[in-house]
Amino acid sequence: GLLENQITNILAAVDKMFQPVELSAEQRQSLYKKYSITKKLVMYAPGGFDERKNFDNLIYAYAQLSQEVRTKHQLIIISQVSEEDKQKVLNSVKNANLNESEMIITGYVPDDELIAFYNLATLFVFPSKHEGFGLPVLEAMACGAPVIASNSTSIPEVIGWEEALFDPFSINSISKKIEQALTEKAFCEQLKKHGLKQAGRFSWDDSAKK
Repeated sequence: GLLENQITNILAAVDKMFQPVELSAEQRQSLYKKYSITKKLVMYAPGGFDERKNFDNLIYAYAQLSQEVRTKHQLIIISQVSEEDKQKVLNSVKNANLNESEMIITGYVPDDELIAFYNLATLFVFPSKHEGFGLPVLEAMACGAPVIASNSTSIPEVIGWEEALFDPFSINSISKKIEQALTEKAFCEQLKKHGLKQAGRFSWDDSAKK
Protein backbone atom coordinates (compact mmCIF):
# COMPACT_ATOMS: atom_id res chain seq x y z
CA GLY A 1 0.00 0.00 0.00
CA LEU A 2 2.98 2.36 -0.30
CA LEU A 3 3.28 4.95 -3.05
CA GLU A 4 6.14 4.50 -5.51
CA ASN A 5 7.53 7.97 -4.75
CA GLN A 6 7.93 6.94 -1.09
CA ILE A 7 10.47 4.24 -1.96
CA THR A 8 14.03 4.56 -3.29
CA ASN A 9 16.18 1.57 -4.22
CA ILE A 10 19.71 2.56 -3.19
CA LEU A 11 21.24 -0.86 -4.05
CA ALA A 12 24.44 -1.97 -2.32
CA ALA A 13 28.09 -2.12 -3.38
CA VAL A 14 31.45 -3.67 -2.55
CA ASP A 15 34.79 -2.26 -1.50
CA LYS A 16 37.06 -1.03 -4.30
CA MET A 17 39.67 -3.64 -3.34
CA PHE A 18 37.51 -6.12 -5.26
CA GLN A 19 38.93 -5.61 -8.74
CA PRO A 20 40.89 -7.48 -11.42
CA VAL A 21 44.51 -8.05 -10.39
CA GLU A 22 47.51 -9.57 -12.10
CA LEU A 23 48.86 -12.54 -10.15
CA SER A 24 52.36 -13.85 -10.75
CA ALA A 25 52.97 -17.54 -11.38
CA GLU A 26 54.63 -17.69 -7.97
CA GLN A 27 51.59 -16.17 -6.21
CA ARG A 28 49.27 -18.60 -7.96
CA GLN A 29 51.44 -21.62 -7.17
CA SER A 30 51.74 -20.58 -3.53
CA LEU A 31 47.97 -20.25 -3.14
CA TYR A 32 47.30 -23.55 -4.90
CA LYS A 33 49.86 -25.35 -2.75
CA LYS A 34 48.48 -23.88 0.49
CA TYR A 35 44.98 -25.19 -0.23
CA SER A 36 45.93 -28.39 -2.12
CA ILE A 37 44.42 -27.16 -5.39
CA THR A 38 45.65 -29.00 -8.48
CA LYS A 39 43.13 -28.06 -11.18
CA LYS A 40 41.04 -25.18 -12.50
CA LEU A 41 38.70 -23.56 -9.97
CA VAL A 42 34.92 -23.74 -9.89
CA MET A 43 34.38 -21.47 -6.90
CA TYR A 44 31.59 -20.84 -4.40
CA ALA A 45 31.92 -18.30 -1.57
CA PRO A 46 28.63 -18.85 0.28
CA GLY A 47 28.96 -16.38 3.14
CA GLY A 48 27.64 -18.99 5.56
CA PHE A 49 26.64 -22.63 5.83
CA ASP A 50 22.89 -22.52 6.54
CA GLU A 51 20.41 -24.57 4.50
CA ARG A 52 19.51 -21.77 2.08
CA LYS A 53 23.08 -21.79 0.74
CA ASN A 54 22.06 -24.93 -1.17
CA PHE A 55 25.22 -27.05 -0.89
CA ASP A 56 23.44 -30.34 -1.59
CA ASN A 57 22.01 -29.25 -4.94
CA LEU A 58 25.34 -27.72 -5.97
CA ILE A 59 27.25 -30.89 -5.13
CA TYR A 60 24.76 -33.18 -6.88
CA ALA A 61 24.74 -30.82 -9.89
CA TYR A 62 28.55 -30.89 -9.99
CA ALA A 63 28.46 -34.69 -9.89
CA GLN A 64 26.27 -34.66 -13.01
CA LEU A 65 28.89 -32.82 -15.08
CA SER A 66 30.58 -34.77 -17.84
CA GLN A 67 33.65 -36.71 -16.79
CA GLU A 68 35.74 -34.64 -19.19
CA VAL A 69 34.79 -31.42 -17.39
CA ARG A 70 35.21 -32.85 -13.90
CA THR A 71 38.66 -34.18 -14.74
CA LYS A 72 39.88 -30.62 -15.41
CA HIS A 73 38.27 -28.82 -12.46
CA GLN A 74 37.85 -28.80 -8.69
CA LEU A 75 34.90 -27.37 -6.76
CA ILE A 76 36.32 -24.92 -4.19
CA ILE A 77 34.11 -23.69 -1.34
CA ILE A 78 35.67 -20.66 0.33
CA SER A 79 34.27 -19.86 3.75
CA GLN A 80 34.87 -20.14 7.44
CA VAL A 81 33.18 -23.36 8.53
CA SER A 82 32.48 -25.34 11.69
CA GLU A 83 33.53 -28.98 11.85
CA GLU A 84 29.86 -30.01 11.97
CA ASP A 85 28.95 -28.07 8.82
CA LYS A 86 32.06 -29.31 7.04
CA GLN A 87 31.11 -32.90 7.79
CA LYS A 88 27.59 -32.34 6.41
CA VAL A 89 29.03 -31.10 3.13
CA LEU A 90 31.54 -33.96 2.95
CA ASN A 91 28.69 -36.42 3.51
CA SER A 92 26.90 -34.91 0.51
CA VAL A 93 30.09 -35.30 -1.53
CA LYS A 94 30.20 -38.98 -0.58
CA ASN A 95 26.50 -39.50 -1.32
CA ALA A 96 26.94 -37.88 -4.74
CA ASN A 97 29.76 -40.35 -5.52
CA LEU A 98 32.33 -37.60 -5.91
CA ASN A 99 35.92 -38.20 -4.90
CA GLU A 100 36.92 -36.06 -1.90
CA SER A 101 39.74 -34.59 -4.02
CA GLU A 102 37.13 -33.11 -6.40
CA MET A 103 35.94 -30.64 -3.76
CA ILE A 104 37.93 -28.52 -1.32
CA ILE A 105 36.61 -26.48 1.62
CA THR A 106 39.28 -23.89 2.39
CA GLY A 107 37.99 -22.59 5.71
CA TYR A 108 38.56 -18.89 6.45
CA VAL A 109 40.72 -17.00 3.96
CA PRO A 110 41.96 -13.37 4.36
CA ASP A 111 40.71 -10.71 1.95
CA ASP A 112 43.84 -10.69 -0.22
CA GLU A 113 43.51 -14.44 -0.82
CA LEU A 114 39.75 -14.14 -1.44
CA ILE A 115 40.40 -11.51 -4.12
CA ALA A 116 43.10 -13.75 -5.62
CA PHE A 117 40.63 -16.66 -5.74
CA TYR A 118 38.01 -14.50 -7.48
CA ASN A 119 40.63 -13.55 -10.06
CA LEU A 120 41.76 -17.15 -10.57
CA ALA A 121 38.30 -18.71 -10.75
CA THR A 122 37.41 -20.37 -14.04
CA LEU A 123 33.82 -20.00 -12.90
CA PHE A 124 32.02 -18.57 -9.85
CA VAL A 125 28.75 -20.34 -8.99
CA PHE A 126 26.23 -18.94 -6.50
CA PRO A 127 23.34 -21.41 -5.97
CA SER A 128 21.80 -19.79 -2.87
CA LYS A 129 18.02 -20.14 -2.57
CA HIS A 130 17.47 -16.84 -0.76
CA GLU A 131 19.54 -13.68 -0.27
CA GLY A 132 18.98 -10.20 1.08
CA PHE A 133 21.36 -8.96 -1.61
CA GLY A 134 24.12 -11.42 -2.53
CA LEU A 135 27.42 -9.58 -2.03
CA PRO A 136 29.71 -12.48 -3.09
CA VAL A 137 28.12 -12.34 -6.56
CA LEU A 138 29.03 -8.67 -6.89
CA GLU A 139 32.52 -9.21 -5.44
CA ALA A 140 33.21 -11.93 -8.01
CA MET A 141 31.92 -9.87 -10.95
CA ALA A 142 33.94 -6.84 -9.83
CA CYS A 143 37.07 -9.03 -9.93
CA GLY A 144 36.31 -10.11 -13.50
CA ALA A 145 35.21 -13.68 -12.74
CA PRO A 146 32.58 -15.32 -14.96
CA VAL A 147 29.54 -15.65 -12.69
CA ILE A 148 26.39 -17.78 -12.84
CA ALA A 149 23.79 -17.72 -10.07
CA SER A 150 20.29 -18.47 -8.82
CA ASN A 151 17.25 -16.87 -10.39
CA SER A 152 15.70 -16.32 -6.96
CA THR A 153 15.04 -13.36 -4.65
CA SER A 154 17.49 -10.45 -5.04
CA ILE A 155 20.17 -12.29 -7.01
CA PRO A 156 18.86 -11.57 -10.56
CA GLU A 157 18.98 -7.85 -9.75
CA VAL A 158 22.67 -8.19 -8.91
CA ILE A 159 23.48 -10.34 -11.96
CA GLY A 160 21.44 -8.32 -14.44
CA TRP A 161 21.46 -10.94 -17.22
CA GLU A 162 18.93 -13.77 -17.53
CA GLU A 163 21.31 -16.03 -19.46
CA ALA A 164 23.59 -16.21 -16.41
CA LEU A 165 20.82 -17.56 -14.15
CA PHE A 166 19.61 -21.04 -13.19
CA ASP A 167 16.88 -22.54 -11.00
CA PRO A 168 18.48 -23.26 -7.59
CA PHE A 169 15.80 -25.87 -6.82
CA SER A 170 16.67 -27.90 -9.93
CA ILE A 171 19.88 -29.97 -9.87
CA ASN A 172 19.60 -30.38 -13.64
CA SER A 173 19.29 -26.63 -14.22
CA ILE A 174 22.38 -25.90 -12.10
CA SER A 175 24.40 -28.65 -13.78
CA LYS A 176 23.50 -27.57 -17.32
CA LYS A 177 24.47 -23.95 -16.66
CA ILE A 178 27.81 -24.95 -15.07
CA GLU A 179 28.54 -27.25 -18.02
CA GLN A 180 27.67 -24.48 -20.50
CA ALA A 181 29.94 -21.98 -18.77
CA LEU A 182 32.85 -24.42 -18.62
CA THR A 183 32.59 -25.73 -22.18
CA GLU A 184 31.38 -22.77 -24.27
CA LYS A 185 34.24 -20.31 -24.48
CA ALA A 186 32.14 -17.52 -26.05
CA PHE A 187 29.55 -17.76 -23.26
CA CYS A 188 32.26 -17.67 -20.61
CA GLU A 189 33.77 -14.55 -22.17
CA GLN A 190 30.33 -12.92 -22.27
CA LEU A 191 29.90 -13.66 -18.55
CA LYS A 192 33.22 -11.94 -17.76
CA LYS A 193 32.49 -8.91 -19.93
CA HIS A 194 28.95 -8.50 -18.64
CA GLY A 195 30.01 -8.99 -15.01
CA LEU A 196 32.59 -6.23 -15.05
CA LYS A 197 30.16 -3.83 -16.73
CA GLN A 198 27.31 -4.77 -14.36
CA ALA A 199 29.52 -4.41 -11.28
CA GLY A 200 30.22 -0.82 -12.32
CA ARG A 201 26.55 0.02 -11.72
CA PHE A 202 26.92 -0.47 -7.97
CA SER A 203 28.48 2.37 -6.01
CA TRP A 204 28.45 3.39 -2.35
CA ASP A 205 28.77 7.04 -3.45
CA ASP A 206 25.64 6.72 -5.62
CA SER A 207 23.80 5.03 -2.77
CA ALA A 208 24.78 7.84 -0.39
CA LYS A 209 23.61 10.49 -2.89
CA LYS A 210 20.27 8.76 -3.36
